[in-house]
Amino acid sequence: MHGDSDHGYDFRLDSINDDDNYNLIALISQTGHAFSLARTRELSKYGLSMMRAAVLLVLKTRDNNATPTEISQWLLREPHTISALLDRMEKDGLIRRYRDLRKRNIVRVVMTEKGRTAYQQSLERKTFHSVMSVLSAEEREQLRNVMTRLWLRVLQEVRHEVPWASTAPSHIEIAERGNAQPQS
Repeated sequence: MHGDSDHGYDFRLDSINDDDNYNLIALISQTGHAFSLARTRELSKYGLSMMRAAVLLVLKTRDNNATPTEISQWLLREPHTISALLDRMEKDGLIRRYRDLRKRNIVRVVMTEKGRTAYQQSLERKTFHSVMSVLSAEEREQLRNVMTRLWLRVLQEVRHEVPWASTAPSHIEIAERGNAQPQS
């Protein structure tokens, strides 16, 4: 695969079977993995991982007050995975868990001062901005629409197998556009 940004690329992980759907999904997956590597590199200088930064982002979005269940739904991870992550983050002083005063069976998660500092550091996203700069505003909107449609469709595929699938898009604002709706 070579060329410059003005030419098309041919990314085919399965060139033997010429399965276009598979090749497109592989391209999405490989791109996501490359973004993940770049983001991990960027966050590592602050002692953060992508998941830790994502938890801090969820807490910021939820006014620094979320339950572990809400965090697992937002991040599309199993509750036990988030629980273990929260254990490590609490041990490192990034978050604190406490019992809800009104509903004693509910645990709440908040950022500590150290967590707020880490959140601010996680806002550095130079790599993402650099990579995304190759797209025009129109291409970005097209990508957003296509990815939203794929996101909603794949959630339909896994809704019976994955407990969080039915609640996952609850935190995504989906513009009321005809092309943003899932295709059955």
